[in-house]
Amino acid sequence: MENRRPGHGLTMLNLMEKMKPIDLNRTIVNIVYYTQPLCPVSWRMQQHWHEFTTKFSELINVRFCLATFDATSRNPRPGHEPSNIKACQAVKAVSLQSQRAADLYLNALRKAALHEGQDISLPHVLVDLAREISRENRGILDLQKFGTDFDSSATRRALQNDALKIRTNKIDSCPTITFTVNGGGIKATGFLSFQQLAAMLKKALTRI
Repeated sequence: MENRRPGHGLTMLNLMEKMKPIDLNRTIVNIVYYTQPLCPVSWRMQQHWHEFTTKFSELINVRFCLATFDATSRNPRPGHEPSNIKACQAVKAVSLQSQRAADLYLNALRKAALHEGQDISLPHVLVDLAREISRENRGILDLQKFGTDFDSSATRRALQNDALKIRTNKIDSCPTITFTVNGGGIKATGFLSFQQLAAMLKKALTRI
């Protein structure tokens, strides 16, 4: 997988007008966003990420891959539970309902932790945030299902699969985002603006 920094100056119109015709029924770019709830860079780029995923929703399939290591340490002390592991577990539980719900919940976690100073390792904080999203986005997040899924085998398995994917793909920093089409892909790490994300998408699609 190629690893590079995309360029600037690309608009949505630029992306579409210079590309060969795309069959939207067959061409989907798979995007994996490696991140964690306490990642300050992901929080700063949230507005760009939201704009990108909204404008190009027909071309992309997105999933989060969550790193459970502490935001301040790539290799936590033996026997020390990373401070964001409960938050990661909560995001995975929400993702069992939909990617849209997971995106809203992860953003709410970051706002609570990095902007409001709340402790997102506390169960009542995790539940309160889920309740708020459920109330403000009717039909997006089922609060009862969230409670059932939080400590379920499906949620634990999803976190284990993320950990395996991170090790296999040698992801050593967050955020890292990969774009893959037909087995080939590109990767970028660090802050990415909307323009840079769009440039990555264009590059992935022009490989077809």
